[in-house]
Amino acid sequence: MIAILTRAYLRRSRWGLLAWVLLLGLLPALMVVFTRAGYPTQADRDAFAHESMANVSELALRGPIFAASTGGLVAWTLASSGSLVGAVVALIFIVRYARSDEQAGRLELQLAGRATRADQLRAALLVVGGAGVAVGAVAFLGLIATGMPTGGSALLAVVLAASILFFTGVGAVCAQLATDPGVAGRLSAAVLGVFFVIAAIGDAIGSPIVWLSPFGWARHAQAFVADRYWVPLVPLVLAAALGWLSLRLNRSRDYGCGLIPARRGRASAPGWLRGPLALAARLQRGSVIGWAVALAFLGLMMGTVLASLDQQLAGTAFEEFARRHGGEVGEVFFQFVLYVLAQVATAAALAAVLTLRTDETSGLAEPVLARPVTRARWSLAWALVAAGVGAIILLGLGLGGALGSGRWSLPLTTIAYLPAILAMVGLALALVGWIPRASIWVSWTVLGTLLLLDLFAEFNLLPAETIRLISPFAATFAGLLTTGLDVPLVVLTALGLGLGALGVAGIRRRDLELG
Repeated sequence: MIAILTRAYLRRSRWGLLAWVLLLGLLPALMVVFTRAGYPTQADRDAFAHESMANVSELALRGPIFAASTGGLVAWTLASSGSLVGAVVALIFIVRYARSDEQAGRLELQLAGRATRADQLRAALLVVGGAGVAVGAVAFLGLIATGMPTGGSALLAVVLAASILFFTGVGAVCAQLATDPGVAGRLSAAVLGVFFVIAAIGDAIGSPIVWLSPFGWARHAQAFVADRYWVPLVPLVLAAALGWLSLRLNRSRDYGCGLIPARRGRASAPGWLRGPLALAARLQRGSVIGWAVALAFLGLMMGTVLASLDQQLAGTAFEEFARRHGGEVGEVFFQFVLYVLAQVATAAALAAVLTLRTDETSGLAEPVLARPVTRARWSLAWALVAAGVGAIILLGLGLGGALGSGRWSLPLTTIAYLPAILAMVGLALALVGWIPRASIWVSWTVLGTLLLLDLFAEFNLLPAETIRLISPFAATFAGLLTTGLDVPLVVLTALGLGLGALGVAGIRRRDLELG
C-alpha cells in the first residue's frame, strides 16, 4: 500500500515537486556560471568577499566566506539560503500530506481500503524526502557538469538534501502535534525561524551557538574548502529520528486529532461576526497571531544584539558604511535583516488575499455570497485583511526590536514596507479578478522571482538601479538608506490601490466557480 499511496502523491503533486527539484537543484550550477561571469579574476572575487564580510548582515544571513574561490562563493551563497528555501517547500508539502488531507477527509477515503495511517505517513515522508534526495542529485550532476570538483560538489549536494530531510521530519512531527493544518504550519515555521535566528546571531557575534542550528551545520560544512563530510551526517541522523518519532506519535493519537487538543469554539457566533470583513479577520486571526508573535520574538532577539554590534563593529568597514547612510551600525544591520523579513510578511499577506480564490474553488465562498453580500464587499474584505496581516506582522517585528534595543524608531522603519506589501496584494487581487486559474501560482512565482533578483543583485549580475525599478522591496530598502523614501511609498501605495481596484472590477464582472 505504501507504493500505491506514494504513486498517488506523486501523481497529484507532480508539477510542484518537479519544479521544486529542478529549480533548486539547478541553482548551484547556475550560480557557478554567474560567479565565473561576474567575477572572472581572483582579484574580483577577493574584493567581493572582503566587501561581503564587512557587512555584518551578510555574515548573519549566510555565514562567513571560508575561501574566495568560485566554489567557496557558491557554497557561501547557497548552503544557507538553499537550505532555507528547501526547508520551506518541504514543510509545505509534508504538512499538506500529513495533516491537511486528514482534516479535509481525503485520508478517510484512503483508509477505507487496506491502507493504514502509518502507511500514509510513510508514503508522505517517502515522497517529500525523496524529492529532497532528488534535489541533491540534480545539484551534484549540475555542479559536475560545470567542472566543479567532485568532492565539494557531493558535499554541497548532500548539505542541501540533508537540510530538506531534517525539516521534513520537523514538519511531520508538528503535523502530529497540531489538529489544524494551519497550526501545524505555523508551528513548523516557528521552529524554522528560531533555528535561522540562532545561526544568524551565532555567525554575527562569532559564537559557537551556531552549531545548534541546521543552518549553522550547512554553512560550516565548508564545501569546496575544508570539505567537512561529517557535518551533514548530523541532520541526516536527526531526520531519521524525527521520522521515527512522527510515526510513533501518529500511532498514539486519535484520527482527526492532534496531541495538542483543538480549542472548542462558541456555540453561537457573536453579532459582530456577520459581515464579510469580520469573518475574514476571524479566519486569519490565528495566522496573524502566530506570525506576529514569531517575528516579534525574532525582533526581540535581534534588538538585544544591536547595542553590542555598535561596539563590536566600531572602526570596521561596516561602521563606515553605516555612517555614510546616516545611521548607527545596529540600525543599518536591522534594515538589512528587515529587507528579508518584509518578504516573509508579504508571503503571509499573499496567502490571506489568495483565500479568495481557494474559497471560490472549494465552495466556501458560496454561502457567504448567498447572503446580502456583494462581490465587491467580499473581495475588499479579504484585501483589507491581507493588508492588515502585513501591517501587524511588520509592527510586531518593529516592536520586538524596539523592546530589545530601546530604539523606538524601529517600528516606523518596519512599517515603511507596508506599501510594498500593498503592491503585491493588489497584484494578487488583480490576478484573481482577471486570470483566476493562474492567480495562485503566478502570485507566488512573482514573489519568488523578486527573491531571485535580489540574489542576482548581491552578485552584481544585474544593475542595482534595475532591481530598484522592478522590486518594491529593493525600492523601499534604497529609500530607507537614503532620503528618497517618499517617492517609493507614494508610487507603491498608488500601484497597490490601483491594482486592487482593477481586481475588484474583474471579480464583479466574471463568472465565479460556485456550486
